[in-house]
Amino acid sequence: MNFIAATVELTGLATDKVDAYGLSYISASAVVPANSSNGEVRLRLLCFDREGPKLTAFKNWTAKTRALVTGNLVFSDDTSQPLDLIVTTLETSIPNEMYCNQVVLGNAFFGSAEIKERKNGQIATKIGSTLDNSDTTTWLFLEAHESRKAKLQDRIRKGRPICVQGYLREYRKDDSDSPYRAIVASDFSTRKDRPRSGQNPATNGSAAGYAEVDPTPDY
Repeated sequence: MNFIAATVELTGLATDKVDAYGLSYISASAVVPANSSNGEVRLRLLCFDREGPKLTAFKNWTAKTRALVTGNLVFSDDTSQPLDLIVTTLETSIPNEMYCNQVVLGNAFFGSAEIKERKNGQIATKIGSTLDNSDTTTWLFLEAHESRKAKLQDRIRKGRPICVQGYLREYRKDDSDSPYRAIVASDFSTRKDRPRSGQNPATNGSAAGYAEVDPTPDY
């Protein structure tokens, strides 16, 4: 699962029910604010359709104001669509200039073994994130300060699972619907590599011979 805590600005409330991920929700459109509309992270907020304080606050939320939201971030295979944020908590009584954008991607993996140099001392590599119990994958970039390069070089391997903490950013050129999307990492972690051998686990009772499956296509 992917966790997010962010101040988001409401752009439009929908009263119709939305059936998604096996449940019924009330939806709203929102953004994580940026200096320009091209840099906003666009979201579809989904609040569980069950009467209570959270749903009441969601329905009474005033457009063009901010709220502090936590929840589960769900990626789609259609990059032209906003990210889904399934709301866990909602607090609308916050200063309108308050800003927060913190994300933990818990089900990501390296989509490439290539590390690219960027401007202003930044590095980047391609990562993927899969939907729950699905083969559907969405792609984005992991960006980090060059001080993380040695750790990244040591850990990167195409298909290797990675957990990333940072903040989301999007950029749309000429108001395009499909953005450049990245998580700017403050840190990341990986599981320790498993031992590899030429032995067959089916005959020796050991799992040491298993190699990690590469879930990514060769682009």
